[in-house]
Amino acid sequence: MTTTQTDLETAFKAAFREHPAGVALITANTVEGPVGLTASSVASVAVDPATLVFSVTRSTGSAGLILGADTILVHLLDARHQAIAQEYAVSGGERFTDEQNWSELPTGEPHLGDVRVALRCRIVNKIAVGSSMLAVAEVLSAHTNESGAPMIYLDRAFHLTGDAI
Repeated sequence: MTTTQTDLETAFKAAFREHPAGVALITANTVEGPVGLTASSVASVAVDPATLVFSVTRSTGSAGLILGADTILVHLLDARHQAIAQEYAVSGGERFTDEQNWSELPTGEPHLGDVRVALRCRIVNKIAVGSSMLAVAEVLSAHTNESGAPMIYLDRAFHLTGDAI
């Protein structure tokens, strides 16, 4: 049986739809003002130097501004932030409102006040992969807070995690 490109794309999407991922919010302060987007592609790469990676599906709009920023802030979200994750996952969502508890770090990046950890980063490499852009970012500092119940992205929806096995 021959697999067509369409069949492979469908199978690939279905495979990752059933593979849970952590949820992050990536923000930056740009010449056009603060920008942010929700990402489920953030992963650690190295400890020395502390490095992470994420991908965006295009390099225009908020994603393009983030890719061009001097520094970014990668917020690792938990269940308290489900509504914010949803707002930043769609075009035209409510962003950087007072109700969402935003402040600005002394270095200028928009910071979500009650997030368990926000990693201030500098993008050190960008790699085009098909229609997406992979960004490799060196972590410059970590801003920590109280932890909350973990949240994952699975089958196009945000979920709370259960107890560990």
